[in-house]
Amino acid sequence: MYNTSLKDYVKIYKRFYAPELCTSIVNNLQRVNWDIHTFYNALTNLATSYENELSVSYDVIPEKQKLDEQIWHVVNQYITKDMVYMKDWFTGWNGYSASRFNRYLPETKMKLHCDHIHSLFDGTRKGIPVLSVLGILNSDYEGGEFIMCGEEIKLDAGDVIVFPSNFLYPHEVKPVTSGVRYSFVSWVW
Repeated sequence: MYNTSLKDYVKIYKRFYAPELCTSIVNNLQRVNWDIHTFYNALTNLATSYENELSVSYDVIPEKQKLDEQIWHVVNQYITKDMVYMKDWFTGWNGYSASRFNRYLPETKMKLHCDHIHSLFDGTRKGIPVLSVLGILNSDYEGGEFIMCGEEIKLDAGDVIVFPSNFLYPHEVKPVTSGVRYSFVSWVW
């Protein structure tokens, strides 16, 4: 039986990543290079950054391989156990991106958007993002609420949320008011 509520396709995995791993990642993220986040506009073929935009990093840290390997397990859980009716026919996913780290300093945010990520596809890798995998790495900040479809979703360090990457799942991160919020994201195609 197919689920008919959009909320049925949003799954939260509490404490999926061990606290020690999250702490170690956050400590190592103090030493990476950060760039201001941009959104790609297919109509103008330009990347744009907005006011008070978060920073992102693709840098490699010692824990990145372990973090990325475990993404497969959460995606497998989502598809074969939590969306059990999909497992026999949804064989179209080809992989997932390496994680991208997100850093939200005080006053920074991510505006409302959906995850039609164009930068994944370089001509060799082709497709569209079908699932977004977002993980929270720390909880020692204030603000920075994750809002999806107008509702706040509470996420703590080690939690992972998986949801479809299409226009039906608009989401944003409200401004951080104190501390620094760290997270990662990966996209399944």
